[in-house]
Amino acid sequence: MRARRPRVPLSRTRPGLSLVTTPGDGTAHDTSVPPRLDDAGCRRMLALGHGGPAVAAPTTVPEMFAAVARRLPGALAVVDGARELTYGDLDRRANRFAHLLVDRGVGADDVVALLLPRSVDLVVAVLGVLKAGAAYLPVDPGHPAARIQRLLADARPALVVDDARTVTGAGDRPATAPQVRHRPEQAAYVIFTSGSTGAPKGVVVSHRGIADLVAAQRRHLGLGAGSRVAQVFSPAFDASVWEILGALLTGATLVVGPADNPFGVLTGPAALTHATVTPSVLAALPVAAVRVPTLVVAGEACPVELAAALSPGRRMINAYGPTETTICATVSDPLAGAGPVPIGRPIAGTRVYVLDDRLRLVPPGVPGELYVAGTGVARGYLRRFGLTAGRFVADPFGAGERMYRTGDVVRWSAGGQLEFVGRADDQVKIRGFRVEPGEVEAVVAACPGVRRAAVVVREDGPGGKRLVAYVVGDGAGVRDFAAGRLPEHLVPAAVVELDALPVTGNGKLDRARLPAPVDARTARAAPTRYETALCAIFADVLGLPTVGGTDDFFALGGHPQLAIRVVGRVRSTLGREVSLQSLSRNPTAEGLARILDSAPQARPRLRRMPRPEDAS
Repeated sequence: MRARRPRVPLSRTRPGLSLVTTPGDGTAHDTSVPPRLDDAGCRRMLALGHGGPAVAAPTTVPEMFAAVARRLPGALAVVDGARELTYGDLDRRANRFAHLLVDRGVGADDVVALLLPRSVDLVVAVLGVLKAGAAYLPVDPGHPAARIQRLLADARPALVVDDARTVTGAGDRPATAPQVRHRPEQAAYVIFTSGSTGAPKGVVVSHRGIADLVAAQRRHLGLGAGSRVAQVFSPAFDASVWEILGALLTGATLVVGPADNPFGVLTGPAALTHATVTPSVLAALPVAAVRVPTLVVAGEACPVELAAALSPGRRMINAYGPTETTICATVSDPLAGAGPVPIGRPIAGTRVYVLDDRLRLVPPGVPGELYVAGTGVARGYLRRFGLTAGRFVADPFGAGERMYRTGDVVRWSAGGQLEFVGRADDQVKIRGFRVEPGEVEAVVAACPGVRRAAVVVREDGPGGKRLVAYVVGDGAGVRDFAAGRLPEHLVPAAVVELDALPVTGNGKLDRARLPAPVDARTARAAPTRYETALCAIFADVLGLPTVGGTDDFFALGGHPQLAIRVVGRVRSTLGREVSLQSLSRNPTAEGLARILDSAPQARPRLRRMPRPEDAS
């Protein structure tokens, strides 16, 4: 019989076996300083951070989807423009594609890359890969070829599906599910996120946490049969998993946004009941046109003003969660638009800890780093064992379990919800995308003619956060070089040439002395009424004093969310309809003005009129 170990007070609990740490100089010192909380206080904080027990079986996506398909075979599962599939149709098509994959040797924990755009075919492929027992890797076909090749080289997929005909051409296979064993611990999908070392990293997520994720969507969002859920995010963004599986594992209808303007579905006639958007996108849409009754904001901090403008008359919820915690770890109470916007409380199956730099629980109101434990914690980074060990660490409050170090600084509010304070490292969110400036910096530094480089995030005006590259050398080709290797949101909005990068007394980069980008545009008179108006619209949306007729909207810091705002302003100010594609192809006021000369007039907004019975 083993001797029982003495009980260690919760206030002294921390991972590891030693009570003595050794700093870099080799000097040992005792870390047992007086705790901030006593045992009772620690127990209160642990209870506050516990989302409740995990849900029971079924615990894999194929099992959950099969149950929905049996229960609702005739219900509408996916709408993609004129293409529609019922749950029965979707199940049969996914089964046939799964058989094709199995016949080609795909099995458990293999990775299948899906190089497909948002569509019905992508949805069929996702389910087919999971039914075959493999994990799917969504790759946005709109990303630069060099970026795609790098991801595929890192992922080493067993198969790459880059043609929808591969999915639709499996019609001669059996319509029943293949006899494949599914286990909760198996990998379900791999999502690549920005990497601080200059290389993106693939997060491997298992089936284990998806059941709890879907249960949270049912509980907090009311998802279920009869719901209509928008699918607007790029397949490469983990929010697409939230959209697709959230809809299809609850019996809802997934409505795929149009390719040329996916977020237009939020203001169109699609009769949506649920949508998830980043605050940046939401801020670019006309408030009155957003008619979705349940709105989830996620991906970045939500401004109080935005919540105040959009929460009245609808259920608006702030959701939080890194890719490494199966998309969502916490959800807020319905927002009321008053006070700081919280990121909420942990969902079922999830535990959250707010810890100081010695991994001790901190009291309410005290900022600390957020750690997440529970069923949603990912398996780790694909073939990046050292990085996995550094971010997925032993849970000091759960024997034999792991927790994920988010790098986010939060605090508990008096109302028992978490509030986001900031980042503990250089990672930031731009338009909802996770951005590690180090990844961008590595690409910029590799550009021919660049001797040294630094990339930082600036917010010099109301145009929002943007990446700025500072280079020693020739910066003329930096943006084109980066655009060929990075997705759009990682391409620097501005490039500043310097004789030398400023440094501090100890030789480190002095970010405070990096100058703001100087507008180096050539002013000229706009020759037409439309061009003059567009110059004013561009300047206002970008937060710049002036914009010339030949200035490129996107080179000045414009991005898709600000482009949505431009399209709306053109409609309301000039009475003309213009698409996002037109702006993308004609990014100057001069070029877009020529398009407006032949653009159709904007349709008047519909106004609610009283019914005859209302007047009686």
